[in-house]
Amino acid sequence: MNCREIVENSRSGNILIIDTRNGENYMAKHIPGSVNVPLSPYSWARSIKNWLDGRSPDIVIVSDNVDTSQRASKELISVGLKVVQTIDNGLESCAAEGAELATVDLITPEELSEKLDEYTVLDVREPFEWQMGTIADSMRIPMNDIPDRLHELERGKKYAVICAHGNRSEVVSVYLADNGFKVANVIGGMQRWVRSSLPLDDGS
Repeated sequence: MNCREIVENSRSGNILIIDTRNGENYMAKHIPGSVNVPLSPYSWARSIKNWLDGRSPDIVIVSDNVDTSQRASKELISVGLKVVQTIDNGLESCAAEGAELATVDLITPEELSEKLDEYTVLDVREPFEWQMGTIADSMRIPMNDIPDRLHELERGKKYAVICAHGNRSEVVSVYLADNGFKVANVIGGMQRWVRSSLPLDDGS
């Protein structure tokens, strides 16, 4: 399969793309729908098999180099999973081919505070957390409600996604990027925003 075909098959659910690169490289450029599981020496393949819970999809591996792809393939095959293809150059070939790739930018609270006119802030914390303070004019949708409320977002806008520490916002940022939105994940979340003494609304 070429990269365009891999993207199409991923969207249709016919294959599972496992991206073994580090989180920063994954966020910078990844195939929509791919799963970021950086290769590690600690039961990496076994953890993936357990997560699949009996499913055995055709797997495509993305990595930065051939050695990593070969190691990841060997480990997955050793636990009974099926690897059908590898992409060994960090998606450079996919980008050159013009395949549709997703990107999540990274932004610090300090940077965001100076660019609030460029972004719509999307606060994905829970309502009780909003009561502790929010960023002025932020859009508030709890993380678990995002799929059902995706229609409320506008594709022409840029969204800065924030949560308490940056973990939930990362998940939402990837989901939105995979669905064609322009997004940035706010590093350190509201905790860092508050620590930097940046302005807050009362959350009402």
